[in-house]
Amino acid sequence: MNVSPSFSPSIKLMKTYFLLSGFFYLFSMLALFFINPHADISNFNLIGWVHLYMLGFVMMSIFSAMAQLGPIVVETKHYYVNVFKYIWIFHIIGLILMLVGFYINIEFLMYGGFFVLIAMSIYAIEFLLTLKNTKRKTSITKAMKMSNFFLLLGIISGILMALGFNGFIDLDPKTILSTHTFGLVVGFVILLIMGISIILIPMFGLAKRISDNEFSNSFITLSFGVIVMMLSPLFLTNYLLNTAYFITIIAIFLYLYQLFKMTSSRAKIVHDIWARSMYVGFTSFIISFALLMSYLYNENEVTLKLGMWIMFIGFFGFLIIGNFYKIIPFLVWFQVYSPLIEERPVPMLHELLPKKLADIQWVFSTIGLIISSFSMIIANEKIFYLGAFMLSIGALLFVIIINKILKINLLKSF
Repeated sequence: MNVSPSFSPSIKLMKTYFLLSGFFYLFSMLALFFINPHADISNFNLIGWVHLYMLGFVMMSIFSAMAQLGPIVVETKHYYVNVFKYIWIFHIIGLILMLVGFYINIEFLMYGGFFVLIAMSIYAIEFLLTLKNTKRKTSITKAMKMSNFFLLLGIISGILMALGFNGFIDLDPKTILSTHTFGLVVGFVILLIMGISIILIPMFGLAKRISDNEFSNSFITLSFGVIVMMLSPLFLTNYLLNTAYFITIIAIFLYLYQLFKMTSSRAKIVHDIWARSMYVGFTSFIISFALLMSYLYNENEVTLKLGMWIMFIGFFGFLIIGNFYKIIPFLVWFQVYSPLIEERPVPMLHELLPKKLADIQWVFSTIGLIISSFSMIIANEKIFYLGAFMLSIGALLFVIIINKILKINLLKSF
């Protein structure tokens, strides 16, 4: 892989995205104290929190990471990098309006949805145009393209749901709920994680990368499953729903096998903060996958909520945070310090990460995940809030760590 500083945007441009992702992670953890963890899954307070976490933390993290990693993976420059000056503004306005819609007045949902759609459309179109310029036509490139299509379809279905809630169109929002959820969580986030992990695990974990054809097996299968799910509201609903679930399960098993091949090929095993975050993240993924599979048979709402909770906090959360501990120091060192090597002493790459703070953050977040998950099994609200407290401390430390890494005089560095 040819890594060039001209491929990705400057750290000064993307600093806002990294800081906002940390802020929304902390905000999401603190917001846990104001929801009932045992409320019905259709409860708007609970749904509002999910959107706060997914759009605020997860989506902002994807914006920041993919703006940097995407062009490097495909070895080309951004088509028009300056759009990242504005994407976060539209996105934050949309998220705020959506939260107002969930918690105060439902009419604001559609307005927030349109602003989020604008932000996502700008991101997706710019990214697709960037990928169009590359000569690297790999399965990972194709997965990136497909995930962006699923992103737009998922957001559009969400707007249709908001219009249905407000009576602007004759549509029962529940009929496309699976399309909205599946399109964004599986089609966009999980598919993107699958593709990027094929790059990052060999890079950070000293493992052998699987072949392009091997990844195509899980990528194409998962994409087909998401497409079937999105067609399910149109006809043969129950049949297509079950077919989509079955295809997706096959795709996940294929990916887990590919993940096993990569991790078992590690020439050297280093249990650093990145590796420990991946252990928690992928263990959470396997547990949540098993829980969600069992839900298809027992239809127990507690099983569904627990599976989604472990996936969101354990899988998405630990994967993002762990990779940020590698990505952000590398970007700061590569873009800010590496040009100064011959002029003055510069810090080593590992010195940019406050290791002790990161270790403490991992401990608090891991304990918080375990306690909060256990509380959902025994339906104990007090224990859940104890877990939320531990997660909040971990989130605060995460914000402090990001700020310490990025707290450099960027104006003098460029």
